[in-house]
Amino acid sequence: MKIIVDKSIADLGKKSIVIAIAKNVNPAAKLSDAFLEKQKKMEEWALNCDAEEAAKHPVNQGYIDSITAVGRSTKKNPPTAVALIQNIKRRGSMPNINSIVDIYNVESLHSFLAIGGHDFDKIEDEICFTVSKKEDVFYPILAPEKYVAETDYVYKDKKGIMAWIDVRDGENYKFDENTKNAIFIIQGNANTSVEMRLDALERIRKDMAECMPDMEFSTHVITYGDENTEI
Repeated sequence: MKIIVDKSIADLGKKSIVIAIAKNVNPAAKLSDAFLEKQKKMEEWALNCDAEEAAKHPVNQGYIDSITAVGRSTKKNPPTAVALIQNIKRRGSMPNINSIVDIYNVESLHSFLAIGGHDFDKIEDEICFTVSKKEDVFYPILAPEKYVAETDYVYKDKKGIMAWIDVRDGENYKFDENTKNAIFIIQGNANTSVEMRLDALERIRKDMAECMPDMEFSTHVITYGDENTEI
């Protein structure tokens, strides 16, 4: 699969994209007791967390800077981890989606990183990281279609937009009961090193390996200027 990092996204400070591919995954796998204990601790932390204080963390501030730089409201579009904390507080508990999503949601709370998760086999030909440069339409998971401005940053394949400004993933690429292969994408921001993002993916790998012993997991760092990188 070809990976393209456009100059427009590099100019926003997103020059290195960190990616992991997990093969032979099982969204219905039984989560390990160790992970469930970690998940419970993160749930309790989120329930007692001040979301406004969490938003001041350097990682979340980096996302806030990226979102405001393209003219979007962070009140309407808070960083992923802040939105997840708010969701947990409203619900009174951590959402349980499937084993894969539950694992990277816990990591997002742990590191505050926005982690895109997609069914690898639903992606067509390439992934391009770019500012949209045109008005477009995005179909978020379990939400109405969203207007995309010329200045919004996205990543997309040949069919459509996979993720929008690091806050929403696309409906047409989500995990389902038939998912066999997954891709995780961390664009990061000015306050997130490549090493920090690789560490997050390693924690995801360990949690998945505990309940998916046949999984194969590889990581890749794609940097602007590495034209037509294949993974």
